Amino acid sequence: MQSNCFYASTSPNGGGSFQKFCILNSTALATQLSLEDLSEVTDALWILLTAIFVFWMQAGFAMLEAGSVRPKNTNNMLFKNLIDTAIGAICFWLVGYSFAFGNDRTFDEGSTGKDSKYIGFGNWALQDFANAPNDDDPPFHLWFFHWAFAS
Repeated sequence: MQSNCFYASTSPNGGGSFQKFCILNSTALATQLSLEDLSEVTDALWILLTAIFVFWMQAGFAMLEAGSVRPKNTNNMLFKNLIDTAIGAICFWLVGYSFAFGNDRTFDEGSTGKDSKYIGFGNWALQDFANAPNDDDPPFHLWFFHWAFAS
């Protein structure tokens, strides 16, 4: 594996000890990543990008509303949009994600405390979100995506 290495001082004034820093070539880095890892990263980036686009629609609607009201009411209307988004984020964090997705448990007719066919139960305020049973990493990008639509 080829790499470009250089030595740099670890102290701010340039004296003291030197440490070796190496930068891998892009081809060497690409061969170390598996196709599955690369797919997961690009999926997460795409979901984040689309969530940002959806969230920017909030700004577009705010500009549309600002053009629809009298100039003296513009500040109040923009503040209303900001508060709606903030309260929507808090409510979606507290109960919305839980209602939509629950704990990802399977539905079982005779058991209580499990997710039903109609509404999720558990994972309130994302308390067990980081302990996702199927993933090594919690899907925070998916939460952001769903929140962008919910707000």
